[in-house]
Amino acid sequence: MLQLLWIVTFLLALVAEASVKVRVQDQSIALANEPSEPNYELWTVNGGTSSSFTSSSGVVFKLSVPSSTLRGSRYKLITAKMQAWLGERVVGEGMSTDGTAAVPITLTLTGLPSGTHTLLTYHNAWDALSAAANIKVTVNGATAISSMAQTVRKDNIWDAASSYVTFTATAGQAVTIVYTPLSTSGVTDLRAFVNAWEIDLSNVALQARFSIPGDGDEHYESGGAVKWQAPKGGAASYDVYLGTNSNTNFVKVSSAQTGTSYTFSGLNTMDTYYWRVDPRTSAGVVTQGRPWMFRLAQLAFPEAQGWGRFARGGRGGKVVKVTSLADTLTPGTFRYAVESVTGPRNIIFDIGGVITLTSRLSLTDDYVTVAGQTAPGKGIAIIGWPFGLSGARDAIVRHMRVRPGKVSGQTVDGMGLGGCTHTIMDRCSMGWGIDESHSSRNAGNITFMRNMISEPLNVAGHQNYPPGTAHGYAASIGGDISSYYRNLIAHAEGRSWSMAGGAANDGSFAGRLDIRNNVVYNFGGRVTDGGAHQCNFVGNMYKRGAASGPNYDLIAQYEDGLPGTQTYYCASNSMPGLFSDSSVQVVSSAPGACTSSVSISPAPTYQKFYTSAFFPSYITETLSSTEAYKRVLSDSGAQSPVLDDHDKRIIKETKTGTYTYKGSVSGKPGLIDNEADCGGLESFPTTTRASDWDKNGDGIADWWDGSTMGTGYTVLDSYLNWMADPHLFVTQSSTTTIDLNQYAQGFVAPITFTVSVTKGTVTLSGTNASYKAPSTQSIDTLTIGIKDAEGSTWSRKVGIAIFTSGSITTGVTTGTTLKTTTTAAATTTAVTTTAVTTTNSTTTPSTTSKTTTAVTTTKSTTTAITTSPPTETQTLYGQCGGIGFTGPTVCANTYTCSTLNPYYYQCL
Repeated sequence: MLQLLWIVTFLLALVAEASVKVRVQDQSIALANEPSEPNYELWTVNGGTSSSFTSSSGVVFKLSVPSSTLRGSRYKLITAKMQAWLGERVVGEGMSTDGTAAVPITLTLTGLPSGTHTLLTYHNAWDALSAAANIKVTVNGATAISSMAQTVRKDNIWDAASSYVTFTATAGQAVTIVYTPLSTSGVTDLRAFVNAWEIDLSNVALQARFSIPGDGDEHYESGGAVKWQAPKGGAASYDVYLGTNSNTNFVKVSSAQTGTSYTFSGLNTMDTYYWRVDPRTSAGVVTQGRPWMFRLAQLAFPEAQGWGRFARGGRGGKVVKVTSLADTLTPGTFRYAVESVTGPRNIIFDIGGVITLTSRLSLTDDYVTVAGQTAPGKGIAIIGWPFGLSGARDAIVRHMRVRPGKVSGQTVDGMGLGGCTHTIMDRCSMGWGIDESHSSRNAGNITFMRNMISEPLNVAGHQNYPPGTAHGYAASIGGDISSYYRNLIAHAEGRSWSMAGGAANDGSFAGRLDIRNNVVYNFGGRVTDGGAHQCNFVGNMYKRGAASGPNYDLIAQYEDGLPGTQTYYCASNSMPGLFSDSSVQVVSSAPGACTSSVSISPAPTYQKFYTSAFFPSYITETLSSTEAYKRVLSDSGAQSPVLDDHDKRIIKETKTGTYTYKGSVSGKPGLIDNEADCGGLESFPTTTRASDWDKNGDGIADWWDGSTMGTGYTVLDSYLNWMADPHLFVTQSSTTTIDLNQYAQGFVAPITFTVSVTKGTVTLSGTNASYKAPSTQSIDTLTIGIKDAEGSTWSRKVGIAIFTSGSITTGVTTGTTLKTTTTAAATTTAVTTTAVTTTNSTTTPSTTSKTTTAVTTTKSTTTAITTSPPTETQTLYGQCGGIGFTGPTVCANTYTCSTLNPYYYQCL
């Protein structure tokens, strides 16, 4: 007998290679973007008395009923889960019959090869029944199961009812299985329910259950440590297997172990792993387990924070080059890279300038990196229509600018993350939308960090509101869980932020938000409002401007009587001049950081504000609001290859508490109504990468040294991250002067800088660092220590690419020539680390005036602005003579025209 059982198990393992998995749903509930269930084919039934489906293996399934009509539905609370690891979509929907009568359902199978086969069927009701009827199962007229219970609304394949039958098929002949409802005591709904079928696979009731990590977890944080639960009937021991394919290549790594855990060794974050556990009875009978898939978590980039920190992006995927600014589906355009190319990919820009979209552009694919930092010149600016993400998973977007404006004549928004999961948006700039500039409703595990939202168009003719309505809104944010960290919002009438938690699948309050260390300046009539199930609101600064109304940071609005709760944790938030980080945070009436309003009756009686966080933030450094303010102003918005004039103005106005423009319709200070109110889009000349930048087309500049950021990152990952962080280009043995103020714009003077490098040498003179490059081509790192007058400290790193003179060019701007001044490669004191105290303008967060103290500094007679290489053609952009001015001139007042990098001037 034991030998026979071993033979059956062996045969089932062989047949499993040709196994079939099919799940079924009613056409009436089919979704346009139906979530997939790995390894299951989807059969959609459109009513009637019968329906057929041919599987990819050629087996034909046919459902039929002698009377009534085939009818199905789903239990949305199960099937709509964002992360369905337990077979929720397998057992959460299916087919039955109209009414409640006991109507048998017949499944006919044709196309099976001759031999012994097994059929597993799930029977789980989706309606809110007190109980479901028992059923009888027959195969070709013979009773296989005389009576079995069906389950109701179970959310996993192991707790859901299932039937398992064995039969012999003859080639060319049909096999008929009938599921007949039985009269069951106390049950009035006598329907039979079918959800899915598995042919020639082991009995789920005998399998190991509830794996950790869950099946399909691509962001598993516990390395190779795995766990599972015993089958319902128990097991004496387990064999554990690991492979890189769901059906083959499994290697036994543990034999006959008694425990329900194991630790795999030698795993990496690039590969996809499959593992299974085969339970063994005391009699030695082995049941082949269900393959479970997982991947190890890897930070999107080393500084990635929050709940979206493990976004994979295009890591390991193809490189897609953008070489045209046209908005078509022609290869080489951004739209082509987003909409036409499929699969994991890294979108690299070999061109910089303005992309005028003619319709909305949405990234919906998984595993995509949009690397705006790779664009030459001034980078990418998108106008006309929005570019955003919708339903994407594992996406990374960095250094993109989206300012649609009124070009399209439509009510357009900005740059969102709606419905996205495990996605991160970092150092992007958005604004000039008529609808809100950003949204993230229905998202999950996302991070929005170091971005800038500014100047959403206010009284701009929103199509859903009467003329004259103010709608300059920043963002409506939702999701479970969404992290908003170190962002700047400036000159927005409202929704800074609007908490759009929404409702969960069961109708209760939803949304878990972590809003941390953000800065909001010159808000209008609204600040952070709306509602969410849980919100951590920590270390944010709301700085009043000329248009500001409310004297609180957050107001929790109780407007809907849904089930559940809306609760908040408030700590260390401020509004300079009214309350500070250390002030009482929750107040019954403003001024104060957090308050509430109730407009429903009866009013909620549950506790609204709590004194501890609801969930971890996964932020490595939570700052006070004052410290956050300084870093946000020093590092937010699209800034690679350069921070544009618009964002420089926004930072300056935020720091000085001023505004430059008024709304042409509303007259409100800082709250523009049309992008023309602030002069429109500045000059973004078309700039193309030279052909010798990346000769082999792998997305990596040929000068890159091939290094990575560490384990788990590809060379392309590392190059893209280097380009995303502050950096500059120099030639071998040259000397370059670097203005350090650009890295500490939010800090209070006098500032003490320290600098150190790893390969070249560096000295300090006033606020400038003079860097002497080594004689060999390499990558260096400049570490800048910052300490300001208030004792705030920060350390920043600037990458330095050292070229062979004349060996490579960075870009070509049409019809313009780069202006440079260089010094000879001599006379530099070799100092690895030095410090100097500077006395610049002294501005505190609540001050609007500018005070200048005279200071004597030693500067070189000739300032070195060395490019890579001197033969490049490029424009020196700058605001020293007005927007789009191409060269330095005298700055107004007490400012000095300074170089921020080899291509850009700014008045500082």
